[in-house]
Amino acid sequence: MDHQSLGNTRNPRGLTLLTIACILGACLLAVVIAIFGIDQNADSVSLPVASRTMNQFMAVVLTCIALIVPLTANLYTPKLVTLYVAHPLIVAMLSLLFLSHIISLALNFIPPLTLLNTVLITALATIYLLVMAGALPFLYGLSRFLRPSYFMPMLTRKGIHNLHALERERNATLKGRDLFETIDVVTNIALTGMNRGDRQLVLLALQSLHTFLSEIIGSGWADGGRSWRSTRPYFVPGLAQEGQDYLTREKVWPEAYVLAQMLKIMETATKRQHEILAELASQLVETAHLATALQRDKVTELHIMTFNTLIREVIEEKDLRRFQNLSYYYRLLIDAFHEHPDRMHEAAQHLIHYAKLAQKMGVYFAMETVIYDMGETVLSLARHDQDRAVELLQAWAGPLWQDSIDSGTHMRKIAWRAIIRVYWEAKALEQETLTESLYWRYLSDETIHREQVEMILDENRELHYEFNDRLMRFAHLSPEAEALAREFSEG
Repeated sequence: MDHQSLGNTRNPRGLTLLTIACILGACLLAVVIAIFGIDQNADSVSLPVASRTMNQFMAVVLTCIALIVPLTANLYTPKLVTLYVAHPLIVAMLSLLFLSHIISLALNFIPPLTLLNTVLITALATIYLLVMAGALPFLYGLSRFLRPSYFMPMLTRKGIHNLHALERERNATLKGRDLFETIDVVTNIALTGMNRGDRQLVLLALQSLHTFLSEIIGSGWADGGRSWRSTRPYFVPGLAQEGQDYLTREKVWPEAYVLAQMLKIMETATKRQHEILAELASQLVETAHLATALQRDKVTELHIMTFNTLIREVIEEKDLRRFQNLSYYYRLLIDAFHEHPDRMHEAAQHLIHYAKLAQKMGVYFAMETVIYDMGETVLSLARHDQDRAVELLQAWAGPLWQDSIDSGTHMRKIAWRAIIRVYWEAKALEQETLTESLYWRYLSDETIHREQVEMILDENRELHYEFNDRLMRFAHLSPEAEALAREFSEG
């Protein structure tokens, strides 16, 4: 993943144009003064004026820095003080101001009308013009330090820089400590945002952690154990010694560290912050797909465990809305494993397990959601690999639907709806192998088939009755599938 593609990582074009315009204006003014310069005897008047102006401006700059940097650090994290003090914008401005004071002092000891005196006066005048011209860009740039959208990408780039230094084996101990300290800082910022109800701040922090995780997954694992992963590992507090030994042996402790921090953030999420869980789940699907593509099997397993932890906590809270969110992304996770059937079947088994657990705990709509989502998963897999879709149908989706039909409860109707939808959507996609498998297992009785089709057609609509995260109705038929089903029903 290219971390430079994160939003807000580049300076705004307006600030860049303003800075260029001010510098060009200062240069133009310097040329005018050089061509139409005043008498050298006026230096005794102009230099004290410049000196006083520089002193006053330096006081303004230091005051702004003293106000903005501690304010931001107190709002979010003290780590920002270190980050801001070393920022090129502040370093450049303070360097110019200090250089101007040194030149002013030196002029008191250098005889006038000498070459060095002339050079220093010219340098002081140039600095004066640059400082005055750059005042507005500097103050505007300094004010941006208060915005999380500015300093979060800075923290991310700092962490990625440390990771790349680790790959080059430069100061491994120091860079490793800085990297995981930065991850801790990002986590603390997210927790602060959670407590304050600042969703945007939390989403920025999760994006930063997602970038770290993506970079770490591809870093330092393919060199036979000679990389930074073999050095001193880092673990979240409270992890059992057996777990630490396993993560160290398998060299997956960096990924486990970031995943644990993500789970820590979600521990403080409330029902009103469901979009944060959806964003995290989406990011986990991406990194799980990346780990699978790189054949990082242990990391992929850690992702599945993370999903399982999230879904169990949602079941314990009996939060149907968040369960539906997670079920959707679990479906995408299963689909991401279509080239790895063992992993695909394992993930499908876990999702069905948690659906049954939710049903036992009284969250009945959770089972309904998974029944429909297994159908969506079969259809999605059929677009990639029809044989894999049939395997999933026979191993997991089919038995789940059959159990629901045999139960004689409300789930019987839900299972039939899922079967009919998958069958006719597959028919519209000309997935013959899948449609035949469904037909001979469930729909060979034409009377039952026609009855179920007519029930769906009577209330077929695409949008859900309520506005929610899914938006679309679970059992709706697409226009193509509806046309085929209606032709069958009327025939």
